[in-house]
Amino acid sequence: MKLPWDKHYLKISFHVIFTLIVIFGLAIFIYNIIPITATIAAMISRILSILSPFFIGVAIAYLLDPMVDIYQRRVVEPLGKFLKDKNIIFGKKDNNEKSQDKEKEISRFLPTLLTYLTLILALTIIGILLSKSLGNHKGFKNLDNLVSSIKSYVQSFNNMITNLQQGLEDIGFLQKAEETLTEFSGRLGNYVQNIALFFIEKITKAGNRVVDLVLAFVIAFYLLKDKAKLLRVFNQFFRILLPEKIYIRLKYLCIDMDTVLSGYIRGQLIDSLIMGVLIGISVAIIGIDFPIIIGIIAGIANVIPYFGPIIGMIPAAFMGLISDNPMKALYACITLFILQQIDGAIIAPKVVGESVDVHPVAIVVSILIGGSLFGLLGMLIAVPIAAFLKLLLIRFMERKSEEKTP
Repeated sequence: MKLPWDKHYLKISFHVIFTLIVIFGLAIFIYNIIPITATIAAMISRILSILSPFFIGVAIAYLLDPMVDIYQRRVVEPLGKFLKDKNIIFGKKDNNEKSQDKEKEISRFLPTLLTYLTLILALTIIGILLSKSLGNHKGFKNLDNLVSSIKSYVQSFNNMITNLQQGLEDIGFLQKAEETLTEFSGRLGNYVQNIALFFIEKITKAGNRVVDLVLAFVIAFYLLKDKAKLLRVFNQFFRILLPEKIYIRLKYLCIDMDTVLSGYIRGQLIDSLIMGVLIGISVAIIGIDFPIIIGIIAGIANVIPYFGPIIGMIPAAFMGLISDNPMKALYACITLFILQQIDGAIIAPKVVGESVDVHPVAIVVSILIGGSLFGLLGMLIAVPIAAFLKLLLIRFMERKSEEKTP
């Protein structure tokens, strides 16, 4: 008996089988999605960890670039022009392209070197001031007496243990508690070993961070020195890769982003430096200990909008409370509050300018989101990212308005 051939039922059967295969494939994918995601996340984390010196170097180069430009315009170029006119260095003017490129490379190398020497000098001065601040403090003048007291306490403790051991041996207690002491000593040895391994691991990680930081500064040096050459290569690459219209939009977007972010970041750093100096001087006048350290902490905390001044006020208030006159804490809080008002009304608008025009509510929300996701680093970069997102939104709206305009 021949069964009838029905194409309609065949099509339905095909769809059912295909649907079952898709569902089975999705089930396998969902079952394995967590291991796959964990593997991909581990690979990305490993790659970012390896490339972290490069990213840090780019950030350092971006922050130091204005100082390099200042040295190039104010020092190296006038000096090079003077020496060239006197035929001291370069001799006669050579129109050869290679010679001009070599001259530009030398002119960029010198301001980069001067910038690094300035940074090293500033860090050295800060270190000297911190060491003098700690060394001249009355709590550290009797350091030798403190060490001698600790040694005497340790010797007394050892003598007490020896006497106790001798007394226990006389009454025969140690023989009964030998197993307990052996077990306790074994646990104590394991505990000490774990502590030692913990500290070795932390010291190793700290050493790796130092190596990464040194590599980052080396990378930043070459990025600063070869800035013009690298920008020319990137411009040529993206001009070839992208359509002309998209390339022009991307170019102007990068220019706007650099204007906003550089104005904010560098302005905030200058503002923090000014506030750190003012707070350190004010705390020293009040008579609170460690004014340099408090000024540095307050200056660094001032980078974080709104929340930074509160963080910077904590060490000053704490040192005032534990001083000989607790009223100094109140004086410090009042003084720092006045300085922060001056900073918000006069210093910050003049230094930072209006390069970042973000609503205060948006700033607070961005800081809260950045802090909850990435901690202190998120709070530091929250406002620049918010400003960049605002810039993207403005450009998008302008482009849509141009497209709708007949």
